[in-house]
Amino acid sequence: MALDALISEGHPLSHDLEIDLVVPRPLAEPLPLKSIPVRVVPEFDSPRLPQFWVQAQLPWHVPGGLLSFCNLAPVVLRRQIACVHDMHTRLMPSSYARGFRWAHRIILPLLGRRAARITTVSQLSRRHLIEFGIAREQDIVVTYNGSDHAKQWDSARSTLAVNRARPYVLCLGRADQEYKNVRLLAELAPFLDEMGLDLWMPGDADETAILRHVPEMPANIVLLGRISDDDFKKALEGALCFLFPSRIEGFGLPAVEAMASSCPVIASTSPCLPEICGDSALYSDPDDVRSWVENVRQLSIDPDLRKRMVEKGHARASSYSWRWIAWNYLELMIQVDADFGEFNE
Repeated sequence: MALDALISEGHPLSHDLEIDLVVPRPLAEPLPLKSIPVRVVPEFDSPRLPQFWVQAQLPWHVPGGLLSFCNLAPVVLRRQIACVHDMHTRLMPSSYARGFRWAHRIILPLLGRRAARITTVSQLSRRHLIEFGIAREQDIVVTYNGSDHAKQWDSARSTLAVNRARPYVLCLGRADQEYKNVRLLAELAPFLDEMGLDLWMPGDADETAILRHVPEMPANIVLLGRISDDDFKKALEGALCFLFPSRIEGFGLPAVEAMASSCPVIASTSPCLPEICGDSALYSDPDDVRSWVENVRQLSIDPDLRKRMVEKGHARASSYSWRWIAWNYLELMIQVDADFGEFNE
């Protein structure tokens, strides 16, 4: 959408550049695009094979270059910019199914050698791509992610209704990815309860996921299940703070979304959250429950500290702009066209 806005405005870098969005099926919710048409290349689905559309079908429908944001892009295309978000399948393999891990292990090095440019979302991810031999250092560009989308969420559209009167802190619960550190959240809950705080947990974590880490279900954990963006916005706006105890992130988008939504962030000291959040978050070790308790306590008793963290968070989130990232991709497309000796496709 940010690329579409720049093209619609007649940005100089978009002159003589034709872009369309290729998808395997019609979009369930059409994007409000003004200048980028959507082209459907129907997916072969009898039987539906993993990666078949990407690797075997899509390349036949790319007359010029390809811009892919989906990690596993077609390995046969050289005139291509592909975004590889992280190397979690190698760094945190227990969080992923075996087939998913092996697809990344096989495809990513091939893609890194073939694609004209590889982009990624943090300096940490760039370093990992180099260390795992995915691509050459000079071919990897860090674009980061944006926060603008969170400002479009509207809590007035939310249907979230929680029949609890106590103040709360907010987190995300993932049952299937150990590095998201549900263990710390489960162990933290009783301490929050002593402070008169509930712990709201949207996501796919259920009571079974919590009970893997503690002997009984903490009474102050409120499992919200999967919620909409507008619901998430409402929950962020009402929370004392947002807790993000991950052991590793490629970028850590929820932390930036929280900052953009006026919610102070307490983040893990694990990479790459200090890189992304800077001095706009409070930090705790992902295994030190007492440190998380103390940071929450400080925000609860010091309104001035909370106000400062909200203001810093706004400024930090505003520095991550999809418009700026789209500008970078326009420049990269021009560079790749120049590498291939063509400017008009």
